[in-house]
Amino acid sequence: MSQPDVVTVGSLFVEVTPSTPGTSLAEGRNFTLAPAGAAGNVVFALARLGMQVHFITAVGDDDFGMQLENELTSFGVSTAGVRHALGVLTPISFCAVDQEGGKKFSFYRFPGWSSPMQTLEESDFASAASGKVFDFSEAAIRDPVIRPLVFQAARNARVAGVPVIYAVNLRRGSWHVPDEQIMSIQRSAVALADILVLNAEEVHYISGIHAEEGMMALQALGPRAVVMTNGGDGDVAILLGDECAVVPPQPVTVVYDVGAGDVFHAALVAELLQRDIAGMTLEKLVSAVRFAVSAAAIRVSSGPDPHQMPTRTEVEEWMQGRGLTL
Repeated sequence: MSQPDVVTVGSLFVEVTPSTPGTSLAEGRNFTLAPAGAAGNVVFALARLGMQVHFITAVGDDDFGMQLENELTSFGVSTAGVRHALGVLTPISFCAVDQEGGKKFSFYRFPGWSSPMQTLEESDFASAASGKVFDFSEAAIRDPVIRPLVFQAARNARVAGVPVIYAVNLRRGSWHVPDEQIMSIQRSAVALADILVLNAEEVHYISGIHAEEGMMALQALGPRAVVMTNGGDGDVAILLGDECAVVPPQPVTVVYDVGAGDVFHAALVAELLQRDIAGMTLEKLVSAVRFAVSAAAIRVSSGPDPHQMPTRTEVEEWMQGRGLTL
């Protein structure tokens, strides 16, 4: 594999969901197995958008772990960074989306038996500065065993001149420490990023301040650019240096919105790489966000299969059909 476009780190697991969207887990009779996890969704979305990806992750030493690796290979993702943890099971989650778009998750992870990410070592992160971008999200720093390795990988990337993107995607219920500690860890992660991606609730939680003022407070920690989403029906706010802008949403009929934020994240990274991320201007960032909003809209109007994530051509054609320009 040549130099990857993106090096990213995070968990990858199996998600079981009713094959018919809108069906509950109790009512379901036919189910679809799909690769999942925030980082996993980002990786598959990046691959669909034509990016070369090196994925640092760990799966169980079982059939599900092999299935996930085969899925990565089928998408053209480098599996050189995938560790198979001996004696460990691959985590499984069950997910259902109701008729109103509400999501229900049930996670089957047993400490000591299905925590493959805890087996990662410093050597697994040697490739962190080998790509054009180093990317990570909150799930990669939740575990105190992995957190220092990810933080050091981000530092190494920045020293090497590789832009670092941090997409928060906070899941407070998955942390087992007080809020004050979570916020401190989040601020440390924000300080390592060149580009920060998060939603309005996360801005307030981490900074203690709402909206644009909160974005500026987080930018003061280190990122050059902050991108704040406001849900599927809200504008995306952008802050680059002392310039700001907003990008409106693209309303669609929601079929399956699990992973919509991950597709937005991936499409933003992919489009920024197309537009010279090192020489980023507000105009380029606005265009990248417009592309990402469109990719996410396509995602929520399809199903759970990662093969239904949009390609670059599909996003561009969809935008043209709506009179949107890059």
